[in-house]
Amino acid sequence: HDMADSGGVTKSGAKSAKSDAQKYYKRKNDPAGLALIEEGDKFMKNGDFAKAKELYDQAQDICKNSAVERTAKPKSEAPPKPAAAEKANGHATDVEALSSAKLLLSNPKENIQSKPMRDGVPEDKNYAKNTAERLAEHLSATGGRYITRFPPEPNGYLHIGHAKAMNFNFGQARLAQSQGLGGETIMRFDDTNPEAEKQEYIDSILKNVSWLGNKPVRVTYSSDYFQQLYEFAVQLIKTGDAFVCHQTKDQIKASREALKTAHHAHCTVPPAAAMSPWRDTPVAENLAKFEKMRTGQYEEGEACLRMKGDLMSDNPAMWDTAFYRIKFTAHPHSGDKWCIYPTYDYTHCIVDSMENITHSLCTLEFETRQAADGPYYWLLHKLGIYKPVTWEYSRCNITHNVLSKRKLNALVTKNVVAGWDDPRLLTLDGLRRRGYTATAVNAFCELIGVTRSGSITTQMPVLENCIRSELDGTAPRRFAVVRPLKVELKGVKGDTVVELPNHPKDESMGTRKVVMGSSIYIERDDFRETDEPGYYGLAPGKDVGLLGTMVLVTCTEVKKGKDGEVVSLVATVRERGDTKVKGNLHWVDVKTGVPAECRIYSNLFTVENPNQAPPKPDAAAQPAPAAGGEEDE
Repeated sequence: HDMADSGGVTKSGAKSAKSDAQKYYKRKNDPAGLALIEEGDKFMKNGDFAKAKELYDQAQDICKNSAVERTAKPKSEAPPKPAAAEKANGHATDVEALSSAKLLLSNPKENIQSKPMRDGVPEDKNYAKNTAERLAEHLSATGGRYITRFPPEPNGYLHIGHAKAMNFNFGQARLAQSQGLGGETIMRFDDTNPEAEKQEYIDSILKNVSWLGNKPVRVTYSSDYFQQLYEFAVQLIKTGDAFVCHQTKDQIKASREALKTAHHAHCTVPPAAAMSPWRDTPVAENLAKFEKMRTGQYEEGEACLRMKGDLMSDNPAMWDTAFYRIKFTAHPHSGDKWCIYPTYDYTHCIVDSMENITHSLCTLEFETRQAADGPYYWLLHKLGIYKPVTWEYSRCNITHNVLSKRKLNALVTKNVVAGWDDPRLLTLDGLRRRGYTATAVNAFCELIGVTRSGSITTQMPVLENCIRSELDGTAPRRFAVVRPLKVELKGVKGDTVVELPNHPKDESMGTRKVVMGSSIYIERDDFRETDEPGYYGLAPGKDVGLLGTMVLVTCTEVKKGKDGEVVSLVATVRERGDTKVKGNLHWVDVKTGVPAECRIYSNLFTVENPNQAPPKPDAAAQPAPAAGGEEDE
C-alpha cells in the first residue's frame, strides 16, 4: 500500500482525502483551499502521503466552511447577445448583464490572514497577517466594501489580456455591490518608469476602460504617492531594512548566481560573494547616500536603494530586491521634481495599502513576490501598515498571437505592423478596428473565466466565435462579392426589383429592395469548370439558385482570356418552380453594385505559439563548413 515513510497513511488514503477536498472545492471555489490541494499534490508526487493527506484535510475544512460561492460554469460557448441599445453603438452599457460569474473573493471582514502560508515556512516569516486593530482601522475607512484596482503601466496600449484583468477586477466589485456588500474599483496608473510612459498611452487606456463599460470610482497615479513612498523609504533605512548599493547590474546578477549555488548546496550562511559589499553600511551613511541619490549627486546606475531582505529564504524575491533607482528623466505626471523613482516591487504593495485595496488581483508571475513570506508582505509588515489580500490567476494566452507589451512594442517600432491599432493585433484598439464590439470582448472574458493553471492557451476561434455569434443576431445582411466573376443572364429583359430581408431571422429589421439586371457578379470561388460530388456552386450545365429570387440559372458558356483564365460566364434563367437545388449563390448586380474596399485579416503569426522559440536544426543536417574553415552566411 506504499506506506513507507508516510506516517502510516497509505497512498489510497491520501487519494481519498484529495477526492473529498475536491468535492468541497467544487461547491465552494475557495482559492485558499485550491492552494492547499495543489501543495498536497507536491507531497503526493514525492511519496509523503501523510503530509499530503494533512493538506487535503485542511483544504476540505477551508472549503466546507468558506463563504465563497460556487463559480457557475457557462451553459454553452455561445456568448450572451447584447441589449437592443447596444446594437446601435457597440458600447457595453450594461456589463452586469453579461456576468455569469460568482463572487470569488473573501469577505474583507475576514482578512486577518491575507495570504495562506507556504508549507514549511516558519511562523516568524508570516508577514501576511493583519492585527485585529489594523484590520478594524481598514474596515472603518472602507465601510467593509470590496475594493479592487486595475493598475496598468502606461507604457503601451491595452490588449485582450488587460480586458480579462478589467473583467475580473471590475466584475468582482460589481458583484459585491449587486449583493449589497458594497464594491468599487480604482483605476490606477502604475507610472513608476518615466522613460517608457506617455500621455498618449494614458489617454488610450482611459478610453478603452470606458469603452468596455467599466466605471472606476476614481483615477489615481502611483506618482501621486511619490512623497509618501520616499518617506517610507527613509523609514526603512532608519530601521536597518534598506541600504544604498553601488553594485552594477552584472555584479548583482553574479551575486544572485552565487546565492543560488549556496542554496543548492544547502548552505546555512550566505557566502561573501552572494552579498553586496554595502549591505552592512551604517544607517547614518545610508541616509546620507540616499539624500545624494535624491539630489542628483550620483549618475544613473551608480547607486540604488535595495531591501535588506533574507538571503537564506527559499523565496528568491527576498534576495535584496531593488526599491529605488536613479533616472534623470522628466515624469509625464509629476514633471522634473524627482530623479529617483521607486520600482514596481516597492510601489505596488504600499499604494495598495494606502488606497485600502481589499483584494489585489494579479497574474501568476507575481506569485512568489506576493507569497506570505515574500517582499509584498515583508514591506507592509516592516512599515506597520494594512495588508491587502493578494490573489493570482493565469495570464490570457491566445493561439497565433503575442500579448506581451514588450513584444507588441517591437512589432510596432520595427514596422512589422502599422501601429498599435493594427487590426491584426489583439490590442483593444486593434480589435475595435477589426470590428469587435465591447460586448463581444466582455463575453469572451466571461467565457474563459479565471484559473490558476498557467499552461492554458485559448484557441483563436473561441474569441472569433464571440463576435460572430453577436453579429449573427445584430448585423443587417448585405450581398458583397469579393472576387467578382461576371455572369451574363440570357433571357432577362430589363431590370427586376427583388425585396430581400435585412435579417433572415429578425423581421423587425425590415427589408431592402435590390435590382437584378441582365448581368450579375458572383464569387469566383462559386464557379468550377468541372463539377464534383459535394460541390454546390456553379459549373457548366449545372443549375443553381440565386439567393432572394425565384429563379434558377444554368451555365451554358465559359469565356476565357488569352491566358486561359475564365473571364466571364453565360447562363440561362428560368423560374425555380418546384425544382430543388442544393446550391444558392449570393450575387451583386453589375449596373447598380457599388465598389467597396474589403479588409480581410487572418492570423498575424502562422505558428500556433509564436512565443515559443523554433527548434534548432539538427546539427547533422547542417551544411559542411566552406573551404578555409569559414562557414557560409
